[in-house]
Amino acid sequence: MRAIVLAVLLLASFPLFGETPKYLLGEVTLPQGALAELPARAEALGIPSLIYTQTGPQFKGVQDESELLAADTYLIYDPPYFLLSQQTDSTRVVLRGKETAQLIAGGVSDVLVAPPESFFELLSTLGLLPQGETIELMAKEVPLKLPRPPQGSKLDPVLWALVEHPDWIGFARDYALERVGLRVRVVVEKAGELSDQFEPYILSSSDGLAELMVPIPLLPQLGEDPATRAVRPPYVPHPAEG
Repeated sequence: MRAIVLAVLLLASFPLFGETPKYLLGEVTLPQGALAELPARAEALGIPSLIYTQTGPQFKGVQDESELLAADTYLIYDPPYFLLSQQTDSTRVVLRGKETAQLIAGGVSDVLVAPPESFFELLSTLGLLPQGETIELMAKEVPLKLPRPPQGSKLDPVLWALVEHPDWIGFARDYALERVGLRVRVVVEKAGELSDQFEPYILSSSDGLAELMVPIPLLPQLGEDPATRAVRPPYVPHPAEG
């Protein structure tokens, strides 16, 4: 574990300054079978968690999501996706994804701070830290404008920006997106039936529209589904003036 931490610190030892918030981004390949044990290990450590099971979402150690997000460390696990977050005095560190995950540090200021060693110790205890692997972190900037979705994607620019943003929860809040755990409410304008992988997330469907609560990591695949014409947030009605 120590060798991995030192490799990260060497890449992030010089704070960078600028006009836009920056963050450090790296890729972590989890040990085989690590996610199967994650909920039990988090509960044993007393980490507040939101776990999706076959019977629905369940909170561990907290009463609701607002209490969950107020914790210094918390876990959201919506198989096969997860998000582990830890807030320190100097930075916020997140590990999110599935078997191959993103390690993100920062995104809250224009100063880059390396992940603390305590976060890697937490990953090791949870069985998420790969052995003998160097984690390389690269400096990234949070774009000031919404990035354009890639060619062929039917995602609304706000939803594509959500996928790419280092802070899914904060971005969803700032753009008034309805989110529960790692799932966000979207409307799909469709020309046929969506692929079977989206069936568990469909709330309602008609000939031309479907409404889903879909995991954020699945949004790119939803935007590329052959039956999809457009994927957008639901329209929010505004009262008429006067």
